[in-house]
Amino acid sequence: MKADSFLEEKGLEFEEIHQDNSTLDCDDAARERGVETSQIAKSLIVERGGGKFHCVVPGDRTLSAGKFGEHRLVDPEISRELTGQESGTVHPFSTDLEHFIDQRLIEEDRISFTTGDSQKGVIIDTEEFREGLEKAGFSFHIEDIVEFTDEDIENLKEQGLNEEKARFVLSKGLEEQFHELSTGSDTGIVIGVLEEFRRHSLDYDSEVAEEVLSRADRETHMQKLVQAYAEEGKLPEESGYSLEDAVEHVLNENQDTVEDYRDGKDSALNYLLGQVMKNTNGQAEGEEARRELEERIGV
Repeated sequence: MKADSFLEEKGLEFEEIHQDNSTLDCDDAARERGVETSQIAKSLIVERGGGKFHCVVPGDRTLSAGKFGEHRLVDPEISRELTGQESGTVHPFSTDLEHFIDQRLIEEDRISFTTGDSQKGVIIDTEEFREGLEKAGFSFHIEDIVEFTDEDIENLKEQGLNEEKARFVLSKGLEEQFHELSTGSDTGIVIGVLEEFRRHSLDYDSEVAEEVLSRADRETHMQKLVQAYAEEGKLPEESGYSLEDAVEHVLNENQDTVEDYRDGKDSALNYLLGQVMKNTNGQAEGEEARRELEERIGV
């Protein structure tokens, strides 16, 4: 079925464009329809792991093997059998295959795609497009599935990330999660949370990640929270104490012992550590408390 017929059948609003010239290239299609290339919804029929999938990506992007998985385009003959359209005129609603839609398309206010005819296209508001996906009957996923660009890296660097961290976020398809969590939080801790979720092979859960950020006072604390979540399936109960406050109190109350440690008396640190454990009712983690003491004393 042609895209315009599908959209009419589902009661969706769209603008039909009759082009002056046939277009099989996304840049040409964008010029003919008066939109940006990033607003062109490019359909790719691919094979991955023995299955066939329908991927829809922005016209200025390419499907990423790192994010989507190793894949290859199906032969043109097979694509035509599946879609009923020639290569270059395949539209998002031309198959019942499982669909993967790149999230950048959904961030546009409107998108455009061919009707199945090289001289006809449609422009549709993104909300109408999403409704079309819901009404189409096929399974679909909206994810980050495209290769990143130098511009993407620069945008994240402007938000405080170094190039290594920016590449991590982009290569793992975590840009949306990073933006979701970074508001009002230290970018280093945000990246750390995302890295820890990946390291423990955890499915990303925004509520858990936000709770970790609200509770973690340092990187080691954040790592322990995520580790506990990975092991127990839930975050531990709040401890009810502040390690920093406990250490500060112990140091203020034991200045002579602090000086003993600075003078080389190693046993003095064990005494201070014991006082921290006492002040936290034994809830502090020993190595973490020791590191905090050493950092605060500065020896």
